[in-house]
Amino acid sequence: MNIFLSNLYDNPTYFLLVLLSVIPSICLHEYSHAQTALWMGDDTAAQQGHLTLNPLRQMGWTSIITFLIIGIAWGMVPVNRGNLTRKGAVLVSFSGPLTNLGLFLVSTAALLVMILLMKYFDLRFPELLYSYFQILGIYNLVLFFLNMLPIPGLDGWGILSEFISFKNVNSEFIKGAMLLFMLAVFVCIGYLYEASAWVLYGILALAVN
Repeated sequence: MNIFLSNLYDNPTYFLLVLLSVIPSICLHEYSHAQTALWMGDDTAAQQGHLTLNPLRQMGWTSIITFLIIGIAWGMVPVNRGNLTRKGAVLVSFSGPLTNLGLFLVSTAALLVMILLMKYFDLRFPELLYSYFQILGIYNLVLFFLNMLPIPGLDGWGILSEFISFKNVNSEFIKGAMLLFMLAVFVCIGYLYEASAWVLYGILALAVN
């Protein structure tokens, strides 16, 4: 069984780089939801203190501890969709994944700049910096794909539900769907990581050659 905490002993550098990549990315994801909701007319998240990058507010202890142990984390920002238009609700839902996609693109651009500077000007960068942008990019693409899935509790579902009515979906169904989703993530996260890495390295290879 893949226990993320084991990396603290086996590969502490990797463990730390993942922490410094995933936790800030989730906090930025949730902050984007809160800020966009405020711009669109709903101040629920702002009133409850979610206009912050504080992991304890955006994720909570349970999510942080679960991430440290098994590598699965989540965040939650309260949104009152009754205060939003359909367009506003869609933008609020999409703002989080869009932030992750933006972080992926920034990481890819940073790696590309470093590669080109090394190739044409023989500049050298710390291996740790290169590894950080790799991990930051890959995990943000993973977060983007996961959050865009049309599963209850995820942003993809929030977008889809603005166009398709799901009147018979109750809270128990959502809880069950999220539990199954977390189990599926635990089993399949390695494959999704490999696919995201393939996308990142593929973009770099195409851009450099």
